[in-house]
Amino acid sequence: MVLSIGEGGMVIDESENILDDFSQAFADRLFSLFPEWRMLQKIERASDGSNYLSLEIAAPAEANAVCGLTVTTENNEVTIGFDYYHGHFFDQVGNGTYLGADYALYFLSQILNEEIFFTSWWIGDQLLAFSTIENGKVLMDDALVGEYGRVRIRSWNGSRNSDINATV
Repeated sequence: MVLSIGEGGMVIDESENILDDFSQAFADRLFSLFPEWRMLQKIERASDGSNYLSLEIAAPAEANAVCGLTVTTENNEVTIGFDYYHGHFFDQVGNGTYLGADYALYFLSQILNEEIFFTSWWIGDQLLAFSTIENGKVLMDDALVGEYGRVRIRSWNGSRNSDINATV
């Protein structure tokens, strides 16, 4: 617990405004790359009582995404979401060059540059699966999805967006 004396001598618990070590280290690196996001940060409390970083970055209107970019650092892992996708980044996740938090930062920059974009498979209004498209390749094979009626593709600036009706 971190206490301070506020206005009128009131004791204030400042620990509610302190991120856990993992979250603080990631936030420092994130805000050095994207300083404009600092003003969007929120501190959330995990079930274990630790504090983690939570960000919501509105997508450009052209993205036509159901939700913008989300970043959280709960439980010593980074979770990134966009549209119907979300992915978890921890020490065992990466592309061989970047792992964990390093890969999460790389992944974010690739989203903003539209080098990584997102796909989801649907039957009617039912979401079946979601994945990323990296280097022009969908990382989940259609065979793993099964039958579907529509594929939704979304990118940060919308230049890669597509809705494809298809029955497989």
